[in-house]
Amino acid sequence: MLKNKLYKKRNYLNKIISMSVLSFVLLASPILPANAYTSDLGNGTYQNPVMYADYPDNSVIKVGSTYYMGCSSISYMPGLPILKSQDLVNWEICSYAYDRIDVGMNGIDKAHADAYNLVGGKNVYSKGCWAPSLKYNNGKFYATFSSLDLGKTFVCTRNAPMDFGGWDFTEIKGIGYAHDADLFFDTDGRVYLVNGGCTITELNTDCKSVKAGGINKKIFDGGSTHDGNRIFKKNGYYYILSTPVKDGGGYQRIEKAWRSKTLTGTYEQKVILDDGANHQVCVVEDGSYNWAALFEDKGAVGRIPKIAPVTWINDWPMIGVNGSGKVPATYNKPASGNGIKSPDTSDDFTKATAISSQWQWNHNPDNSKWSLSEHPGWLRLKTSYAANILEARNTLAQRIQGPKSSGWVKLDATNIKPGQISGLSAFHSKYGYIAVRNDNGTKKLVQYNVDGTETSINLDNNTVYLKVDADCDTQIAKFYYSYDANSWTKLGNNLKMDFFYKLWFIGYRFALFNYTTGSDTSGYADFDYFKFSPTATGVGK
Repeated sequence: MLKNKLYKKRNYLNKIISMSVLSFVLLASPILPANAYTSDLGNGTYQNPVMYADYPDNSVIKVGSTYYMGCSSISYMPGLPILKSQDLVNWEICSYAYDRIDVGMNGIDKAHADAYNLVGGKNVYSKGCWAPSLKYNNGKFYATFSSLDLGKTFVCTRNAPMDFGGWDFTEIKGIGYAHDADLFFDTDGRVYLVNGGCTITELNTDCKSVKAGGINKKIFDGGSTHDGNRIFKKNGYYYILSTPVKDGGGYQRIEKAWRSKTLTGTYEQKVILDDGANHQVCVVEDGSYNWAALFEDKGAVGRIPKIAPVTWINDWPMIGVNGSGKVPATYNKPASGNGIKSPDTSDDFTKATAISSQWQWNHNPDNSKWSLSEHPGWLRLKTSYAANILEARNTLAQRIQGPKSSGWVKLDATNIKPGQISGLSAFHSKYGYIAVRNDNGTKKLVQYNVDGTETSINLDNNTVYLKVDADCDTQIAKFYYSYDANSWTKLGNNLKMDFFYKLWFIGYRFALFNYTTGSDTSGYADFDYFKFSPTATGVGK
């Protein structure tokens, strides 16, 4: 077992046991005020989504007065983000369950680890951390997730209270890959994973291995598209939720509830949600089971979380107001909360030892290739070889937000060497970017889209501002540059943010990047700040 630790304090570096470097550091408190979409309407009601950004596969529990939500992270590091809220509406990032997946961790070999380190053309885009389960039992948090590429299922544990750091990372021995598994602590003290479509597997009480002689049984056949398992118990029934593809519905999914008086008994089923792209329900584990979290497939922005009331009708958890089977656009908040909250966005990079919690690396970072201390107040991205941006390490990304958002950076291009390219991307499998590229000693501003279209002009000043506008309604990204951060000029072609969830299972991101296609890796790019606006600012400030 590897004890996996993140940063808990701003000015103290914890190390992962048996690793020589720490892969990521986090801040628990904001650097600049968040400035983003808000769900809270300020009058005791909310609008959906609760966050207009990519936080998919929601697993939501309540501990004391605080709700916690775990989400998928796919290839991004640190992984398995956990958010907190006092009202299910206003959310802040409060932890990550692990900071990297690498060789030596629970038997992970170099061949698999190379993909997490972007070595040899390998990657884990669309792989990595799928559909986590977040639970709490006897003073301890448990976060499980499965990885198809590794063929393993993991449990991450930490003692309460929730915070950054302090997580243990362990493979659940004896189960292999458990698809869309949900952890369940029964009232008799026994522990299970419900997984696949649909199997119950009993675990030992520490959740680190399958229990010898315990229950391991397929309890019903949910069909080939049975995904998103969630299990809970209420009023003498066991409930298992799943989100299969609707018959004749193309890619549309619905939500089914399966119930039985015994865990392994005969289950009956009922559709509890049939509402377009809204699906994958988690009935919030708060003792009352009167609220549900779910997400909507929303194109380029990704899979966006929503909440809806649960109406109990004949012991069925029907989703929506009066059990309508629909997610309300607006509704009364579940609780009063403690003010407007959202994950941080803008960053001035002033903390010498820490990256803010809204950021994630595209894969495991190379910690020798980035710094916040070598140029105080700036993020320095050093240079490694890559054939293209998708193969570049240390791409630092945060979610675009809907319905529109804008992100821009101040870049010092003084030390960009021949072959090197550095800038800001609308990052996904079908990416576009605006960047500074050094072509044999001539620095150019370049706007490039993945289809091969490129526009370039000579760079007039080593201090340059680069901006990406993302319109999640039209699925269009636009690219701009400036030399004073006041007057902006559009460069190149628009990017059609072509999103299909099976490409990466994740939405577009604003991404700061730096790599070289040449042999000189001595250069670096310095970023003074990243700024965010919840509007597409265009040629304006």
